[in-house]
Amino acid sequence: MNDLKCLIIFKREIVMFRIPLCKKRLLFSLKKQFSFVIALLFLCIVLITSFTCKEYIRLHTRVVRQNMELYSSQLSRSLGDMYKICRNIANTLAYNQILQNYLTVRLPSEKYSCYINAYNLLVSMMELSPYIRNITAVGTNGNFIAVYGANEAYADLEESFPSGSNSLQSLGRAIVENSDCQILGMPILRMEGNEFQQSGMLFLAVDINSFFQERSSMEIDYIPEYLLVDRAGNIIYGESACYEIVYSGQKSREGGEYYADSRAWYVNQYNLPLPDITFYMFIDRKIFTSSGRRIAILQLGCMGILLLVVGFVMFQIYRPLLKSVYKLTCFMVEITDGNQNYKNGIPLQQGLIGYTEIQEIVDAFNAMLLHTDELNHTIIENYIRMYEMNLNNKETEIAYLRSQINPHFLYNTLTMICGMASADMKKEIIDTAGALSAIFRYSIKGEDMVPLREEIEIIQSYIKIQTYRFANRFTVTYDLSEDYCDCLIPKMVIQPIVENAIVHGLEPSLKPGTLLIGVGRNPEKGYLAIWVYDTGVGMKPEKLKKLQQNLRNPIRSADTIMDFYNTMDVQHHDSIGLLNVNSRMILYFGEKFHLLLDSEEGVGTNVQIRIPYRTK
Repeated sequence: MNDLKCLIIFKREIVMFRIPLCKKRLLFSLKKQFSFVIALLFLCIVLITSFTCKEYIRLHTRVVRQNMELYSSQLSRSLGDMYKICRNIANTLAYNQILQNYLTVRLPSEKYSCYINAYNLLVSMMELSPYIRNITAVGTNGNFIAVYGANEAYADLEESFPSGSNSLQSLGRAIVENSDCQILGMPILRMEGNEFQQSGMLFLAVDINSFFQERSSMEIDYIPEYLLVDRAGNIIYGESACYEIVYSGQKSREGGEYYADSRAWYVNQYNLPLPDITFYMFIDRKIFTSSGRRIAILQLGCMGILLLVVGFVMFQIYRPLLKSVYKLTCFMVEITDGNQNYKNGIPLQQGLIGYTEIQEIVDAFNAMLLHTDELNHTIIENYIRMYEMNLNNKETEIAYLRSQINPHFLYNTLTMICGMASADMKKEIIDTAGALSAIFRYSIKGEDMVPLREEIEIIQSYIKIQTYRFANRFTVTYDLSEDYCDCLIPKMVIQPIVENAIVHGLEPSLKPGTLLIGVGRNPEKGYLAIWVYDTGVGMKPEKLKKLQQNLRNPIRSADTIMDFYNTMDVQHHDSIGLLNVNSRMILYFGEKFHLLLDSEEGVGTNVQIRIPYRTK
């Protein structure tokens, strides 16, 4: 292999790999994170509440305005209907023969009977509208008839009637029967020959005030201002201030919006053709937003109270959590300083309110302490057993155990845990202790052949410990496929190779390195290939050549296996793990399944294991 730094040749294919970048993690205390969550919750609720309040005010304004538009439209139609009734009454009377006979009669003997008939006609017609207070007819010859009152109230109104008009017209206002009424006038025409001749004037006194008072008594949230103006500019109903708002022409804007005295008004205008009268309805714009603002303020107040309550409850809930974590941390620090007997576990009492997760962490940590103590005894027992085996010349078993357990690794790991404890690295201590526990638990399992998946998990636990130890000295890349994870391999054959790559390849290097662990299958030859590649210091050519020869031809000249390993330990003490794994592979599968080694000084080293592909 010319350049192990860039590619690995397997099954006649070039597999490219990329080195992942290390990401820096940000660590914050639980108290700061809790405060951040509360602040974020408060900000989200304020933003959501503000947005909903704004949308509610906008929607409420639109609904209120639509309702007022509908109300003003209905009111204008009702007003128009009232004037239509007045027009129909006026047309009926103006062309009625009974009324015309009375207005033109001259003989006193006939005048009385005509008066009675005309009066009854006026009374019956006035009953058709509840807003008509009086109907009066004045003839050109001086005859006069009215349901109520005298003709003094109409003396000046006849002169204001526009000449040449034969329709019902508004003649302004007058006091009729103690009521301020609108006077509607219409000429009474009589057919003489081929032409109509005016025989008098008809006057209707309409109490427009009672019409609007009835509307004001309706159950509506807001009573607007009304204004009725006739063609001559007379105010039929309403205040002069409203008239000034419309006809000042200085404060009007498009869309029917007017401003006067620092107040904004929406003005709806309707032309009433019967008679020619303009109806205005004034709506104060502040009513559109006042109720919405009240509800929005109420909602903001409720959300503020809710935030305070939630914040207080969360504080009461998380306060025991913070105290429990603090006590757990202090206990770990005391264990690190040697001031606590870890065999008794953590005497943590959470109080009235407790957390299941905290209790599980405490139980798991106590179990880990107990298991660590058991592992220490197990380690001691293993060393004693290895010593007894050495005395009994069980060379193969000794080589097998030496390939699994490295005292230097255990010593370095325990030293690293002490350093983590002094730096208050609680999570790292838990991870490291858990990984170490998994490695030793795996190493003492009874099975000799295990699935590749289990072996990779142990490798990941081992690398996690080495990652903490060497910090950012190297990165790890896995090129694995789930299809091969059920393949059976001898237990603890990859870990010594990974350890050798880290300790003798990456650790002496002065630059950051990369460790690649990959798995692939060769279906043609029926084996599974596992390679461990590091970009460490590599090997010198003469050392590489000699080590490759020992891997290809593991013929021992020594009398015993222990003598052979003692010789190899002296000659290749930094490669004893490779030799142990190589011997095990040959014992299991034959000499053609020895390790493949390739290395280049200053570039890196690649070790490949070939195992017959079997899943059962």
